[in-house]
Amino acid sequence: MRHVLVRARAGIPPGRVEDLTSDDGAPLDRDSLVAAGQALSWRSTFTCGPLTAVPLDGTTALIIGPGGTDPEPWQDPEPWHDRFARGLAHRMAGELTIASVTAGLLGEAVSRELGEDASLLGSAIEGLAGLLTDLDGARAPDDIADLIVADTVRTHAALLGRPARQQVSARRRGDFTVHTVRSVSGDLARPDLEKARTRVGMPWPTGARNGIGADLGLARWRAVMQARSHQMWCRLEGENALVTDLWLRNAQEPRE
Repeated sequence: MRHVLVRARAGIPPGRVEDLTSDDGAPLDRDSLVAAGQALSWRSTFTCGPLTAVPLDGTTALIIGPGGTDPEPWQDPEPWHDRFARGLAHRMAGELTIASVTAGLLGEAVSRELGEDASLLGSAIEGLAGLLTDLDGARAPDDIADLIVADTVRTHAALLGRPARQQVSARRRGDFTVHTVRSVSGDLARPDLEKARTRVGMPWPTGARNGIGADLGLARWRAVMQARSHQMWCRLEGENALVTDLWLRNAQEPRE
């Protein structure tokens, strides 16, 4: 099994696959770069086919995948794939049960210091329950795309506070439809926008100043996008625009 380090060329989180390279500069296949980029965009472990990418920091990811000779038993890639790509609803149902029990215990012994933690956990439970409902329900690809785009718009708004304006556009690129959400801030400085950019794929998006959002936002779609080979990339445009590109794979035409 092979292990490859991938890093962002400019030392900031990547905004597209071309922003990435192998740590030693050797050529790397596009699938590996995409997996690494998605792990860095979501700031979470991400699988792409047989590859698993683990973010090590904001600009570096470790790719774990088949390759090499005589792998040790503990290096078998299957457990990684099983852990992060299979049985999602079952695993999340278990986590939801644990969270529910924990919330009950917190509720019995809640104090003023624990109040915020209890509120946060309650939000997590509600968000996870909604995600399980979305995963279990059968939705048309266009319906899912609309929901993902809408959550991206809301996530931008949560991160920027009150955007001066927001715009959504779409274009076809090969096997994908690229939905671009562009939000212009009227008062955030560039460093604040950089901070917001790194949080687009995180649960409970932090607001422009302080606080925690009321729901999971775009993060609730990470597992769905992973399973359907979609991609999410974030970048800054100019001095005041936060841009998220959603590469949503087009549904295959039925064969006659």
